[in-house]
Amino acid sequence: MTEISQSIRGDGLVRRYDYEAESLVVADLGPVQGSVDLVDGTAIVVVDGDHHELDVPEGASRAFMTNGIVTVEVEG
Repeated sequence: MTEISQSIRGDGLVRRYDYEAESLVVADLGPVQGSVDLVDGTAIVVVDGDHHELDVPEGASRAFMTNGIVTVEVEG
């Protein structure tokens, strides 16, 4: 998932957190405003008027962006 940081900012921090029922993939894009939607295994991230399509892990169920932090929830 490091593609998120490389595709959008080039310097973002990406981490994966694994829990019993789900995993979270989190990308810190810095102080930007934007949005993210999941469509057929792809996260579509819109930042500063540009959109980026990013592959997400199988089982991704939800994605959201808050204060420049993109979070993708992965079930399983």
